[in-house]
Amino acid sequence: MNKTAEVVVIGGGVIGSSVAYYLAKKGLKVIVIEKNQGLCFGASGANLAGLVIQNFESPLLEFVRESIKMYGNLSEEIGYNIEYERLGCLLVIDDEDQYPNAVKHVESMRIKGINVQLLEGNEIRKLEPVLGEDLIAGMEDWEGGMVNPFKVTYGFARAAAKLGTSFLLSTEVRKIETNKKEKIISVDTDRGKIETDFVVNAAGAWASEIGEMLGISIPIRPLRGQAIVTEPVPLNERWRCIGDPPSHWAKPSSPKTAEKTKDSVVRLGGRTVIRQESTGNWLIGTSQELAYNNRVTMETIRRHAKGAMRFIPKLKDVNCIRAYAGLRSHCYVDDLPILGKVDSPSGFVLATGHSGEGLMLAPLTGKLISELITENRTSMPINAFSFSRFKKLNQ
Repeated sequence: MNKTAEVVVIGGGVIGSSVAYYLAKKGLKVIVIEKNQGLCFGASGANLAGLVIQNFESPLLEFVRESIKMYGNLSEEIGYNIEYERLGCLLVIDDEDQYPNAVKHVESMRIKGINVQLLEGNEIRKLEPVLGEDLIAGMEDWEGGMVNPFKVTYGFARAAAKLGTSFLLSTEVRKIETNKKEKIISVDTDRGKIETDFVVNAAGAWASEIGEMLGISIPIRPLRGQAIVTEPVPLNERWRCIGDPPSHWAKPSSPKTAEKTKDSVVRLGGRTVIRQESTGNWLIGTSQELAYNNRVTMETIRRHAKGAMRFIPKLKDVNCIRAYAGLRSHCYVDDLPILGKVDSPSGFVLATGHSGEGLMLAPLTGKLISELITENRTSMPINAFSFSRFKKLNQ
């Protein structure tokens, strides 16, 4: 197999599929390479499917908000029902010491133009009677939503394919070749060579391995997220997305910290979040553990279950039907995505490091990467996410 393409995208998850769609929409010939048998074998098929805006601060907040807006009409644009629902999200606290932080959080979000309101415990139980008695207050917003991650990924891929994109599944990249002028010229795979001008590294948790092929150090490591799926139960009356606030987040700062600490929150990372699908199933997660496999562990699953019952005590009587895990691409330097071109070689573009937020950020990521390749500019600033911030790693 010897092929040609204007752009080769490495990684067929939701980021790679989105990039392929927006490039194809601009008329470029694209080939997507995916090492697995299907497009949702990685983190794209192992997440909680939520779109929550109030978890973030600048510079990511503006990026998240714009990407969530794009989901509003994405089904119509790509001609595929991604099951988008605009749902209320409630972040709750059960510790009096956290109340001042909740007040500050709401004030901060409102200053930034995010419509978040603070509700007292009795008020949230009046609106949603199943909520636990220990919950002191909740922070509500209605700008987020929920989608079907499989349908988002397949929807982007299907739309890209209709525009001429080829998807090579069960295909591994062996080498990325450059010429004497340090410009990308081809990608060598186990199924042959593809001549190309651009390579987009959307390989997620394996993005650093792709970088190593070109002698580039990309500060990405995998974080394992685990989640539970329950049997279907009647839908909540008001909130089908409930979680701990961002202040509960704790990501391991280093492998040594994660290995030595006895604090499960620090060691396992993440926080408790639950989301109810339209079918009635609850998705319960999610951890951010420093790990290099996607095995499910009982320690984490028990922690998730215990956290969910803090929110809705009646969940103790609901059966779990399965659990799953996936590896997210985490930028261990600053927790921000890595987007844009590298200085050398010319033609190598990064779209990785979304740290578990790839589904939420996929539409805007794809749009901006396509602009960068075709117009050498973006309609929204991405300087905060550029690879140049890691210059010391590559000197």
